[in-house]
Amino acid sequence: MQSTSRRAFIRTAALGSAAAALAGSPVQAQGRTSLRATHFVPETSRMYQLSVGPFERVLAAITDGGFSVQVFAGGTIAPPLQSYQAVQDGLVDAGMVPPLWAVNQDPVNSLFGGHPGGMNVEQLLNWYYVGGGEQLLAEHRRATMGMHSMLLSMNPSEIWHSHKQIRVAEDLRGVRFRTAGAWATILNEYFGGAATTVGPSDVFSMLERRGVDVAEWSTPSENLVMGLEAAAPYVIVPGIHAPAACLELAIRAEVWDQIDAATQKKIAITARETVLECLTEWKAADLTAMKSMRDRGIEIIEMDQSLIDAIRTAGRDWAQAQATARAGNGDDWMRRVTESYYAFFDSWQADSV
Repeated sequence: MQSTSRRAFIRTAALGSAAAALAGSPVQAQGRTSLRATHFVPETSRMYQLSVGPFERVLAAITDGGFSVQVFAGGTIAPPLQSYQAVQDGLVDAGMVPPLWAVNQDPVNSLFGGHPGGMNVEQLLNWYYVGGGEQLLAEHRRATMGMHSMLLSMNPSEIWHSHKQIRVAEDLRGVRFRTAGAWATILNEYFGGAATTVGPSDVFSMLERRGVDVAEWSTPSENLVMGLEAAAPYVIVPGIHAPAACLELAIRAEVWDQIDAATQKKIAITARETVLECLTEWKAADLTAMKSMRDRGIEIIEMDQSLIDAIRTAGRDWAQAQATARAGNGDDWMRRVTESYYAFFDSWQADSV
């Protein structure tokens, strides 16, 4: 009951901010009045619906229709894995993209996107909005990618669909695993797995045909849309490889700077309200999806605490090793973000009630 009251309070506060913006004079855009954005998934995806729908609706309301975003589904403008490049190349003005898909480009994106063994969704949300994560993301994107970025949506823990029962660390040795981000590297280097990365359209067929033993894509409700429960007999929980995940709205900096300050604030309010709506709707859908899978006889396997602990340790060790290596080459971003992320995580673990 306390959790429900807290969510209601946060939603009221967010909507109050939007209402305050709406109460002002209609937007007087002196430059840009629209954006073209690429998403990384198709329109049928929950990720698409719970990020694009609320964003378009709230933005239209608080700008009196004075600013709009045209969103192209994944693969329309560029392949999903090339979404950031499409923004940088000027094919679109912005991308609605998960930071974890840029981990190979820069490991700091694992911490921004949902780190293996790291913070859960409540902890990550607080780090972003009151712990300094939001400012670090915006600074990093502008300095290293020429973009202005903000959190757009967030979802709870992911799950694994598997042909094998996985409970302890030894069960991961030699396992062929469809995944992405830092978990792919950590799986290989710390647990002796064999990771491969493919886009959303190939996940089901690869798992069904046993091209991989295990696949992770998203949370229960999104995976149900993909039909992954029909491709393998087991579901492995918790999704400690991705205790939380998110999308960012990454806008090319030169485009963002053409938008007047009042509209910039309204876009930021819209993005924050989208995060809230996405997260609460997504969690409710996941509860329904898990019940559906249990009712259909899908075997749910809970990994042993020893494996959870091992992934937490490996995730932190990997992040700190990356920070040291990058700093040795003159790049201090990974150290800065790692220190901020784990200082907040440790404080939460020690002092939250």
